[in-house]
Amino acid sequence: MKSFIMLLSSLTLGASAFDSPKKYDMFLFDNPFLIGQWHVINPSPETIPEDFLAITLQLESNYQFEIQIKRKDRTVHSWSGEYSVDGAKMVLGVESKSPQIYEYSVNANQLSLNGVAFSKTVPEHLSGYWRSTEVRGTDVKSSLVSDIDLVLYPNFYFSIQSFTTKGGNKYRDGIYYIEDNYIYFIYNDGEQASQYALNSHQLVLSSQDEDMYIAFQRSTLIQP
Repeated sequence: MKSFIMLLSSLTLGASAFDSPKKYDMFLFDNPFLIGQWHVINPSPETIPEDFLAITLQLESNYQFEIQIKRKDRTVHSWSGEYSVDGAKMVLGVESKSPQIYEYSVNANQLSLNGVAFSKTVPEHLSGYWRSTEVRGTDVKSSLVSDIDLVLYPNFYFSIQSFTTKGGNKYRDGIYYIEDNYIYFIYNDGEQASQYALNSHQLVLSSQDEDMYIAFQRSTLIQP
């Protein structure tokens, strides 16, 4: 952990301000599981000598990153730059004076950098069991969907069950990830992107491209 913190700190050298490039179409991005906010917390700051309480790493589809380190004196050090990935290697600070190379592995909810495990941060209020209160749009009407149950788990897995006006239903599950105000669903036979709006008790998924609007109310998942 000590060497990892020292590597991160050296990224401040040569940091400069610049305009962020345009973000990618996420379905064309090679490493979608990387995208999001990752964090690691010092489990025992009183006994672990490394000077940090928490580290937050934001990775975006335009290959920009931002790191914040909260020190034990409560000060926060942050910097940003460009990253790259090649195979199992990630480079942070590609354009800095001291780019840092890490061995990495990633899945839906955990990122390992040189053996340090980061957990992906779930947006506040997002995870839970959601039941539709309004379903409209030409896309959903054509498939006769009348109701939808959506479960978003805090480990970035999801399940969704749709019901039709004729009494049919369809179940899917898979992995989701977030960038900005978009949520992306990946399942066995496809993928889908929607804009989302959220508060503590309501979730809205919409898509102008597919003329879709689905409002959900937070509910209680009843175990069988």
